[in-house]
Amino acid sequence: RNNRAMLSKALELLLLGASLLTSTARVTANVYTPCEYQKRVCECPPSFPVCYFRLRIESSRTFSSYQLAPDKEGRLARARGASPVDYHFSGLGTLVPEDGAKGGCATHTEGFSQLNCTEPITLDCRNGSSERVLTLNGITPGPTLISSAGQTIAVDVVNDLSVEISSIHWHGLLQRGTPWMDGVPGVSQCPILPGGSYYYIFNASSAGTFWYHSHTGDQRTKGIYGAFIIRERPDFMIEATARLGRLLGTQNVTVIDTPSEHTAMLLEWAVNGGQTKSGLINGRGASSGTPLSSTRLTVFHVEPGNEGNQYYRFRLVGVQSGSLYRFSISQHKLTIIGTDGNFVEPLRSVDYVFVHTGERYDFLLEPVTPEIANKTQNFLVLAEDMLNNEGSIAAKSPFNAVGVLRYGQGNPSLAEYEYVLNTPSRRCTPQNLCLALNCPFRNYHSDKHINCIPVTQLRLLFPTSPDQVPADPVADQLFFNFALNGENNSPSVNGRNFIFPTGSLQTQPGQPLAKCALGRTSCLNPQECVCSHVHELNNTNQTVQLVLSALDSSGEHSIHLHGHSFHVIAIVYGEYDTDGNLKAPTRDIACNPGDARCTAPGWKSAPTPAAVAPWTVRKDTVVVPAGGYVIIRFRSTNPGWWLMHCHMEADFAGGMAVLFNELSFAHPRPPPALEVLKCGSYVPVPIFASSLRNSHHAGVEDRLVEDKSRESSHSQLACKMQQLNYFYLVFCVVPI
Repeated sequence: RNNRAMLSKALELLLLGASLLTSTARVTANVYTPCEYQKRVCECPPSFPVCYFRLRIESSRTFSSYQLAPDKEGRLARARGASPVDYHFSGLGTLVPEDGAKGGCATHTEGFSQLNCTEPITLDCRNGSSERVLTLNGITPGPTLISSAGQTIAVDVVNDLSVEISSIHWHGLLQRGTPWMDGVPGVSQCPILPGGSYYYIFNASSAGTFWYHSHTGDQRTKGIYGAFIIRERPDFMIEATARLGRLLGTQNVTVIDTPSEHTAMLLEWAVNGGQTKSGLINGRGASSGTPLSSTRLTVFHVEPGNEGNQYYRFRLVGVQSGSLYRFSISQHKLTIIGTDGNFVEPLRSVDYVFVHTGERYDFLLEPVTPEIANKTQNFLVLAEDMLNNEGSIAAKSPFNAVGVLRYGQGNPSLAEYEYVLNTPSRRCTPQNLCLALNCPFRNYHSDKHINCIPVTQLRLLFPTSPDQVPADPVADQLFFNFALNGENNSPSVNGRNFIFPTGSLQTQPGQPLAKCALGRTSCLNPQECVCSHVHELNNTNQTVQLVLSALDSSGEHSIHLHGHSFHVIAIVYGEYDTDGNLKAPTRDIACNPGDARCTAPGWKSAPTPAAVAPWTVRKDTVVVPAGGYVIIRFRSTNPGWWLMHCHMEADFAGGMAVLFNELSFAHPRPPPALEVLKCGSYVPVPIFASSLRNSHHAGVEDRLVEDKSRESSHSQLACKMQQLNYFYLVFCVVPI
């Protein structure tokens, strides 16, 4: 830890010096942004080239307060070894310590921050519960990180879990030139060991709504996630606002963009082994039976406006494990302006937005007039869990995530909470049809009076440059069927269960891989289909077309591709009966006769070639409808190892993933310190060295001696310099 503290200080000095500014105080305040413990928003001003944040991963308990103390670097953090103080809600709805609680945090007469104590995490306000929750800097969600396009991002992630490995994936960031910063253990990096740390350093090359989360086990839905907002350049935002205004038919349009206040992250919180679930918005919700006095909901504050020229920009992020949320705000229409970090032409009068795990949507909210706000100050923000319930008073369901849109400051009173939570579901009628974006099916039954708009009808506000459009001809066309037909009916892709390498492919080239055999296979031998499912993409700057299907009846799948923002050129659905139920999968794609696992899907009846244009919508996460398929395209221009997987937690854990080795001959070389770091399986070769001399392993012992010598030379190396962008960062190698 002393070595890590020295590294942190060295990096701080380099970041400060790289700013090329004369005012040291100003540099310290604006470049070195450590993201203090329990700080919910960490924003790096746009005038500096480098943003430095620190994230500390810890295990906590709900309804517990922990003592804070200065760490070895003098920054406030959770004190090691200190016992937490448990709290509960009193009858008046205030947090009070349990009877007999002792210690500096066993008080409710002062604010927790004044006592150097953490504020208890209540999540769904399930009084008296004490559930394990993972936190970043003492909170969940983790702090909202805000930077600007073009800045260099340096994030020091410290794993303070006692026995678990971890990592952080920067969801939606392409990591062009820095594939080892993608955050996938076994693919882009070695995992962060307990007590260890990892510096993620990359360029914020694209602006938009992104997020970060653990890419290890179920840590994401246990609390390791947060919003990552990259602001647009001022000149770009001026042009974007002007274009939006013209398309909205409004001059002098004003867009109020405060991501620290108007970002909604949706998650279902599961306890009792997943048997009990509650919906959360930004880590807050209300479980079944929670009294109004104990309700803690996320409140989004806005002010009334003049109709037609003032809008609030909201950002919507799907964090959930597997639920499909239908988002709406009572008595408000939404104007969609972006998805997955890409501006789109405004889609007006949207009542519902379907948000699956991994997806993001930006929308404009037109505030009501002062006259209306004076009559009704609070409105229901609702994310309905479509996989579990649908009722007349949706806010009463424990599965749904609820919040409050409030005109003016302050928090709702108990009476106002009761009014909001009793808001009836939106009424859609033949005379007043509702509009829903991103339905996972072709359309609702006619008696629902809801029209569905697929994401393929969205058009980019800023068209893709013609030389970057993935047009014909297609160099690589690959089919992937996502289904529950793997080993023992487990989640799979083309019948194969993905297993991760034990080393890091990106930083340890030449790692042994138990690759799947491609094409049709019987899977009679488990090793044929329990393997690392890898496809090579070696045609430089050529069009790659992926056909993603879900041909069984297990439901839709939310598919995320790392390293690319792809064009969605077609969504095709299965066959439905008159009641709107899925009757049969699409007939366009077929599995070979006798191929029960569909290990080699392909066209049975190829559709008319889908057109791709500069304005075709781009995403990095797309919903593949049950019984249907999606066609996506991108150009092979980003060398590296890139994972594609279902973002539903259980499906990913079961092996629903595939790996692309893109332009293997052009992979960028990682920084020297990452080449030194090693991970993988241990093989006790030296024990059998004497018997290896005359075996097919001859020479292994010599290589071990050579490797040992190389290790020694590395241990003599204190620091190496790696050029990144236009300044130098230090990577220190600390021998154990």
